[in-house]
Amino acid sequence: MSDRLITQANSRLTKANLILLTREEAWSSLDLDTRRELYRMLPVPLNGNNSDPDPDAHPLKTSFAKYIKHFIYEWEQDLAAGRNTAKWQREAKQATGERISGAYDGWKEKEREEHWGQKYDPDHFKGV
Repeated sequence: MSDRLITQANSRLTKANLILLTREEAWSSLDLDTRRELYRMLPVPLNGNNSDPDPDAHPLKTSFAKYIKHFIYEWEQDLAAGRNTAKWQREAKQATGERISGAYDGWKEKEREEHWGQKYDPDHFKGV
């Protein structure tokens, strides 16, 4: 499979209906080891039930359904917006590092003051 298909904003997947992946046939066509591996990638349920899920059960018929649907939606949005390209990912990492180092603190302070009409006073919240 081409990386372009899953990373570029003009990929055919941006126009495809990924709901096909939710069909029972799509899940059952995977071999048992692959289904088990996919289930292992899911987070531990919040209800504390750590038992292994039934690999024959389609994940969208389990308590994971809403999370999987949300993830698919977010992934589609990221793909269409070009946020899956190597260049975008690299620039995002760089911007994150710059933000951590304080490169945008002046801009954030200016925006805060314009929006709230006053400067931020961290001492104001001490002891609250």
